Amino acid sequence: MSRRIVLGCADPALTERVRSVIAEIGDELLRVTTTSSDTLDALAALAPDIVIMADSLGPVPVLDLIRQAARQDPFTGILLLTGSTDRDLYRLAMEAGARSIAPLGFTVDDLGQRIETAANWASMVRAHVANEATRTYGSGYVVALVGSKGGVGTTTLAVHLALQAIADGRRVCLIDFDLLCGDVAALLDITHRRDVVDLVPVVGEMSGQALDDALYRHPSGLHVLLAPRDGERGEDVDESIGRAVLGAVKSRFDVVIVDVGSTLSPAGAAAVQIADRAVLVTTPDVLSVRGARRAVQLWERLQLRRESEVTVLLNKVSRSAEVQPDLAGRLMRLPILDETVPASFRALEASTNTGDPRRLVDRDLRRALARVAGAIGVRTSDRAPTVVSRDAAAPIDLAAAGAAPDAAGGRSRRRSMRRRESPGQTSVEFMGMLPLILIALGLLVQAAVIGYAHVLASNAAAAGARVAVSPLVGYGQIAAAARDELPGAWRRDLQITLDGAAGGGDARYADPDTAVRVTLRAPAVIPLVDSLLDDVMVVTATAQMRFEGR
Repeated sequence: MSRRIVLGCADPALTERVRSVIAEIGDELLRVTTTSSDTLDALAALAPDIVIMADSLGPVPVLDLIRQAARQDPFTGILLLTGSTDRDLYRLAMEAGARSIAPLGFTVDDLGQRIETAANWASMVRAHVANEATRTYGSGYVVALVGSKGGVGTTTLAVHLALQAIADGRRVCLIDFDLLCGDVAALLDITHRRDVVDLVPVVGEMSGQALDDALYRHPSGLHVLLAPRDGERGEDVDESIGRAVLGAVKSRFDVVIVDVGSTLSPAGAAAVQIADRAVLVTTPDVLSVRGARRAVQLWERLQLRRESEVTVLLNKVSRSAEVQPDLAGRLMRLPILDETVPASFRALEASTNTGDPRRLVDRDLRRALARVAGAIGVRTSDRAPTVVSRDAAAPIDLAAAGAAPDAAGGRSRRRSMRRRESPGQTSVEFMGMLPLILIALGLLVQAAVIGYAHVLASNAAAAGARVAVSPLVGYGQIAAAARDELPGAWRRDLQITLDGAAGGGDARYADPDTAVRVTLRAPAVIPLVDSLLDDVMVVTATAQMRFEGR
């Protein structure tokens, strides 16, 4: 019975040699692949009996590729073709999952025997688990988040999207490849002595134990590989080390989120190239949009990523911003993810300042993050994300924690609820307050009218007093002078009297103590005020006059 084989080899001459051997021994060559990703895709699509991998296959290092393939399909025999005679390499390959190893100088019988060995092992495993129908085809899904410039929120999004992926019950690793100034540790309040630089000495034979020692396990269940605390140490992490680290992490986790930052390091460039999805984070402003365009053009020149393979995510979106998503898309000439993240600095302030993701309780922002996580493929369920308390082993549901996580969180939620009050409720409340507002305004106007009445009465009294300085002037002339100083509407209920006069009526007076008194009633602006405030509405003013002697 012929065996079904997939060959992963980038060397055309070696490919032809292997092809001829397979044809001679009567087996079937299903497909020839030239990259590590194509090899894994062929493994998932064709489910071959044997996968032959040459050690020159890339870009993922061959040991990490073997580990991923063995995890993806444990029923397939893996045969490694290598030109090395290093016994440690053979041991590491077998530990990674290879079932046989052949030198590049193989003969027909030599390679045929090793194919037979790998095929027998695969057949034995299949027979042993014949009653089990489950086969695992999935490997780690890598998402690289890159900022178009500093301050667009790349690290914040990486942290919260990783926590969203945890909600699916998947194994998630967050890698901080912003090697110069990574802030993942601050956002998660992590104090850990190990970081990615500690993997540099063991990158050639990276064991599971070495990787576990370098990873920090967050109470939420998230595994974190931190950037170095001293930025200059990040220079030790070159492209090859970045690829090796990503390959090792990818083979052990379901979802890998890489925070590349806004400055593209060699390790970050490897992440952009290897990632299943490269997400370019930008904000709706001209500088960020121009930065996004420059980043995509740089990736094209470095042959890291084609423009069509880039996903643009808009962060801090607001209706009040001058640059809206459709305009940003036209400026960048790039497709933008339909899901965006709203501008919610206040909602993020508590969790960012304290390093506690539980402090993010704004439901609108959490829903937006969940939609983005689903759109980029790191989350598939609709369950609310949970975060494990630092003081207890039980998980805390953030939706429930939003009710009363602590005093500050409760205040934040109440403020958020007040902001979400409906316009209809506001209109009803305003209409209820309108009569009181109108009454208050009417009282203020009435007070102004009464004050004006005092001014008019004083002016009228003074006018009468000026006429009365002559002892030959009678009462009628004094009253007429005072009345002429008043506008027509203010003459209603007008009374003009002479206080301290020696006589009465319209006689002439020579008493030096005589004064002109003017009494009038201020007009009512609000109905019923005239009767309710009778004493206040009546205004009196007096002006002293002094006669000259005859």
